[in-house]
Amino acid sequence: MSISLDRRTVLVELSRLVHGEDAARIVKLLLEEGEMTDEQIAKALDMQINHVRRTLHRLFDSDLVRYRRTRDEKIGWYIYFWRVTDEPPEMVIEQRLRRVVAKLTELLENEQGTGFFICPRCGEKQNYDQAIVNMFQCPKCGEMLEEYDNSETVEFLEGIISRLKRIRLSS
Repeated sequence: MSISLDRRTVLVELSRLVHGEDAARIVKLLLEEGEMTDEQIAKALDMQINHVRRTLHRLFDSDLVRYRRTRDEKIGWYIYFWRVTDEPPEMVIEQRLRRVVAKLTELLENEQGTGFFICPRCGEKQNYDQAIVNMFQCPKCGEMLEEYDNSETVEFLEGIISRLKRIRLSS
């Protein structure tokens, strides 16, 4: 059984899942109204302008919205006109998936490339360089650090990365 969802529904729900209810409201409004400025969005949704701008930038970073920038000739400031991305939702999800895999790979390389130490009292974890600087003492409580076996963390990250790489959304 396959579920067929229209593009609009997927984009609104994706916005909600990744960035919350306000982001979903913004995306829904942009889908209904088309291109709008941040001020128009704030007024239409009765939201604070700074909150709308922060949310729009998070949506932009997730490839869910785009903007067009023009200069106001009178005051010289830029005006941003926001709209929902033209890309299919599958591509947006695929790009987000690639970014997650890249971040997890970076974490894995860090875990594999460095020895770690942990405080037995408060659980503060430090890499080898930090431990040397602190003379193998916990900077929070002063307890002597112990070597930390991060093989479970490495194995966990490898498993997640492997599963995520097998996902093929565009096929």
